[in-house]
Amino acid sequence: MKRDSILEGVELVAERHLGWKGELRPEMHLVEDLELDSLRLLMLTVEVENHFRICLDEDDETGIETVGDLIRVIEQKGPE
Repeated sequence: MKRDSILEGVELVAERHLGWKGELRPEMHLVEDLELDSLRLLMLTVEVENHFRICLDEDDETGIETVGDLIRVIEQKGPE
């Protein structure tokens, strides 16, 4: 999967399930910039897993602070 298509998928998930309006950039922090609390972070995780058909484990989730971190993990977990 290419980074641009992953970013588009994450934007789609954020728009549909979190009500996010606007562009997402890799440097944006999930908590500070997107203002996600623990429940909304969980919702984002579940919906990203569904959208990309991947399974994130606890180790993956601890390293995700920015949109770019999320993209990197999806790249690693996704199909070649």
